[in-house]
Amino acid sequence: MTDHIHIIDNSSVVNQNYFKVAWVRNEELKKQISLPRWLWLCILEVMFGGELLENFVTTCPDNTSPEHKESNNEYCMANMLNSHIPSGLFTNLFRKHLIELLFYKYYMQYLMIVPVSEDCLHVQNNKIDLTRSPFWFRKKLLYQVIAFRRVYIVSAIAMNLMVDVTVFICSSSLTITAITAVSLEGLRRLLKV
Repeated sequence: MTDHIHIIDNSSVVNQNYFKVAWVRNEELKKQISLPRWLWLCILEVMFGGELLENFVTTCPDNTSPEHKESNNEYCMANMLNSHIPSGLFTNLFRKHLIELLFYKYYMQYLMIVPVSEDCLHVQNNKIDLTRSPFWFRKKLLYQVIAFRRVYIVSAIAMNLMVDVTVFICSSSLTITAITAVSLEGLRRLLKV
């Protein structure tokens, strides 16, 4: 008699490199956003991406979009980009940049959010005014939330390590390096306020 029954699931596994998806611009975005701006959005995403994802998750379950019955329960309720950003001291300070982050990364790169109507995406005077343009979160992509959160955590650790190594090489002091590491982690946690 065996002490347990083996469980087998040979179904296909989602095998996607989320680091590449998060940090490498697709071809369309290369035409629309400069590399320095993209890097800034990546830094903001490491700092605030977890909260944006958490907001998607908490506002999504069982909130089927009443605007589109034919959506077949595919989307959560539509929200303005501003409403997809949780309110907080630092999120409010960086709100305009976070709106760009949602548009360029979560809409154009990850395809996690989609506008209720494509008609709202008109460019005038080098601006896209999305004031009256709600976006849906695509429910079928909820499974990606954990993978992206892991990307943010690993990226924050890697950035902290790079800074710590640089400080240690420049100062040769473990004390200064430890103070820098604690300060960076404290700053990262303070940004959650």
